[in-house]
Amino acid sequence: MSWNDFTKKVKEFFTGKKQADKVDTSEYAEDEKKLNEELGKLKEEFEANDYDVGGGYEDISDLLPEEQTFEFLKYEGDDADTIKNKTKEEFDKLLGDEKQKVNDSYKTKVDGVQSKIDGAQMQFDNDKKAIDSEYDDFQKAIEKELVKKGLYRSSITSGSKQANENMRQRQIESLMGDLQVGVDALNAEIAKLKGEENVALQELDLSYAQKLQNQIDSLLEKRKSEIEKIDKYNNTLREKQSKYIADRAQAIEDQLVKRKKDELEIKAMENKYGYSGKKLESYQKRYNLAYEYYSALPKDAALQMLEENKELQDYLGNYFGKLLSSIAKK
Repeated sequence: MSWNDFTKKVKEFFTGKKQADKVDTSEYAEDEKKLNEELGKLKEEFEANDYDVGGGYEDISDLLPEEQTFEFLKYEGDDADTIKNKTKEEFDKLLGDEKQKVNDSYKTKVDGVQSKIDGAQMQFDNDKKAIDSEYDDFQKAIEKELVKKGLYRSSITSGSKQANENMRQRQIESLMGDLQVGVDALNAEIAKLKGEENVALQELDLSYAQKLQNQIDSLLEKRKSEIEKIDKYNNTLREKQSKYIADRAQAIEDQLVKRKKDELEIKAMENKYGYSGKKLESYQKRYNLAYEYYSALPKDAALQMLEENKELQDYLGNYFGKLLSSIAKK
């Protein structure tokens, strides 16, 4: 049975006569609209100040934010390529400094040997000058003696001069031989020092290459470890975030279920025992306002308007039936 059929039966039951199918209520429509507005205001006023539809609950969805704000960590160190490049620059500078020390050290040693070569050459030059001077003086003395004896233009002069020159040449050649032996030994020492220098530089290259690689490996491992710690921490926060969202949704669902259950229990109690307190006062006030209006109308018109006023039952709640019965009994 539809609601319209039900209300029609109610009308016929209380009036004892068959009800007309339709009554023209257009002349009351404007006043009924004003009534609905007044009832709506009373309902809003009550619910805003005195009545919690949730039965005294604060809405968890309002109390709990949609998601928790976590401060995720971010790795702010250098990337792998930057670490490699920076470390290489540092080690290249250190290697350059160490090579310069080796170069300076061996240059000092080579310069010392070269100084000996220069000294030997200078000594040779001095010794040669002394020999030349000695043989020149000796030749002059011979020539002077031959002049005294009247033999200056004889073959003796030419022979003595040649003999003297040969002796000087042999002495200078001996001196040059000694010089060459000494210089060769010193040049060999320089070559040996340069060989040692090259070996030292090569060893530095190998040593620093290994140190560089070890340092890069250590820094990359440290970077990896820090990133893993950050990822682990952030993953923990994401798990907490997901759990919070799930727990919040469950809490909201649980509260809705409980509120619905409580509302049904409250409604059942109100259906059985009626409203109480300020709720009773509000609904009684709304009922009185509605009764005052509809009771002043012709019964058929009032009952039909009650039947058609879909908002009225929401405004009056359990008092709607009382109003319908009261108007029907008029």
